[in-house]
Amino acid sequence: MKTKLKILSIVTVSSFFFYSCEKDSNELTDIETGVEITDTTIGADQAIPGEYIVIYKEDKSLSGKSAGMKAKSLQTLSKYAIGEDNIKQTYSDAIQGFAVKNLTLKQAEMLKNDSEVAFIEPNYIHKLDVDMGKPVSTLPATVQGKDATKDTPLPNGDFLPWGIERVGRANGSGRTCWIIDSGIAPHSDLNINTGRSRSFVGGSWQDQNGHGTHVAGTVAAKNNGSGVVGVAFGATVVSVRVLNAAGSGATSGILSGVDYVARNAGNGDTWNYSVGFRNRSTSQAIDNAFRNLERRAIGAMAAGNSNDDTQFYSPQRLQTSRIWNVGNMTRSGAAAGSSNFGRSVDRWAPGTAVWSTWLNGQFNRISGTSMASPHVAGILLLRGNSTGTNGSVRKGGYTAPIATVN
Repeated sequence: MKTKLKILSIVTVSSFFFYSCEKDSNELTDIETGVEITDTTIGADQAIPGEYIVIYKEDKSLSGKSAGMKAKSLQTLSKYAIGEDNIKQTYSDAIQGFAVKNLTLKQAEMLKNDSEVAFIEPNYIHKLDVDMGKPVSTLPATVQGKDATKDTPLPNGDFLPWGIERVGRANGSGRTCWIIDSGIAPHSDLNINTGRSRSFVGGSWQDQNGHGTHVAGTVAAKNNGSGVVGVAFGATVVSVRVLNAAGSGATSGILSGVDYVARNAGNGDTWNYSVGFRNRSTSQAIDNAFRNLERRAIGAMAAGNSNDDTQFYSPQRLQTSRIWNVGNMTRSGAAAGSSNFGRSVDRWAPGTAVWSTWLNGQFNRISGTSMASPHVAGILLLRGNSTGTNGSVRKGGYTAPIATVN
């Protein structure tokens, strides 16, 4: 169990970056997630013109009532002669508010000064180059041995990635983890709840990027005699797609995904979030959404790959009792050079050269805190709101344990 600490929320108007993975020391692969872009004339590090996130002061009578929140949002817009078709999304569970488009600066200022509005933030975008690595249809030969830093073949024919060997594994059948990411692709190694899976970037809930599918495999890949094995093998995963095929999305869609999980996650479920700012940036809307999400379900998030202190990033700066912030540990047990660090990093886990599931039934080996985080999401699925520990990692003056199942 963790000790809950409170920090001050600060709104920082700055560029919105997302990270997922980075090249490890052997330059294996590099995947970086960004935000959804529908207008190619919008440059990197810019807000979508005229789009804002509007957050209300909390009204407990409307908590979880999506129809009531939509009605309130429309009423607010009507006061300022703003058309109802300007609403993009409404939020009622993780936060209360809405995303709006086609506003003038004057209209945005009026909404900001509305007596029922707590604050507004721009809806940011970003574009990143994406290196998809080198997916394979057949996993490579592994080195026989009991060394927990090596990928290992199992007697039943499964491939045991070194990270799963390091942290441990157990049967996760009957348990559910929500993957807030680029979606999940159908794969013989994964149990996907297709009925509950959703997309918040348009189109299908299915992954067209690869990142979310890789995360899902680390959490829950089956122990079925072929492919890889996950920490909570055989568990059910739910696709909450907030990043498109290019690995991009917007603040508004990410908040919709978080809101959806807060509304639907059940007792004992976990979630994984391997998305965040790359440059120093904070968002009160994102922080508040995750504070409320943790009240519904425990989860893990990637600490980030900027080689920086997490205190400067949302939501990674949060220090709460049910969100586990995870740094990237290498095979040698050291902190990865790119991994973020800080007081809010709760655990370290394997995140370098990690094999897992990929698009088109394939497998891929990639690196980053995005790969470390799902190890902990799987552990939480098996144990509840705790982890075992075995050793520790120190970086930037901060030390945290290495997470294990037992």
